[in-house]
Amino acid sequence: MRTVIVCTVAAILSLFAVAPCVYRESHEEILCEICAIIDDSGEISEVKVTGRRFAPDAGYFTDIKILIDDGKEIIPETDEGYGAGVAAFDFKGGGYCQLFYFASSGGSGGFGYFYVFDCSETQTVTLFDYRKFDNVYTAEYADSYQLKVFANGKLFTTYNEYGDRNEIDSRDKNGATANDKKPYVTDLNFVEPVFVYSQKRYRLNIWQNVIGSVQTNVVGRIITTLAYDNDYGSFKQLFVSTGGKHRCDLQSA
Repeated sequence: MRTVIVCTVAAILSLFAVAPCVYRESHEEILCEICAIIDDSGEISEVKVTGRRFAPDAGYFTDIKILIDDGKEIIPETDEGYGAGVAAFDFKGGGYCQLFYFASSGGSGGFGYFYVFDCSETQTVTLFDYRKFDNVYTAEYADSYQLKVFANGKLFTTYNEYGDRNEIDSRDKNGATANDKKPYVTDLNFVEPVFVYSQKRYRLNIWQNVIGSVQTNVVGRIITTLAYDNDYGSFKQLFVSTGGKHRCDLQSA
């Protein structure tokens, strides 16, 4: 009887010991597939995004890779997230596309992981990396329920009656609250390619949220437009716009 019990316990323990290994060795899945011209040869390339599930039936993937049919393999520095995929856009105006990679962190913050890769040469070049986008903005409450945003220490824009009515009513005219939460401007939240018809090429719009107190309290948005500069070999800022909670509510700043 003792032998049977010992063997049974050992078998159960071995199952628990092996299970994590089996999980870590889960097979790669194809998350996205596209065909695009990504160099000046004019030939169409097949591009795939693959990853491994963080847990069974989870939508979060790790070990994400971009695979090109010529043998190139691109591993984003942030190689995990929800909804990972890739699209092809011509940012350089050369008649062929660069790869725009995207994934999401999930959660109420809605942060994304974005890259632009140029695969036209032997070595892949990263043209845009979301981690290197500088957040130059700060925010503070002001009199009469205003929220002011500063860029590099200088006043950039002012929002009136920030937040919803219940939140506004809970503050005094100077914006003080019982929990003393501070407003701020998020790092990069979202990136969208935008086509410029006159130039037959794409730009990048970078979205940042102006937060009144918590992530769900979006007072407004700041949109920075970048264009790739072939002379400098990088994306450069063209202009900045501001808007309210909705993306259609924009104006130049």
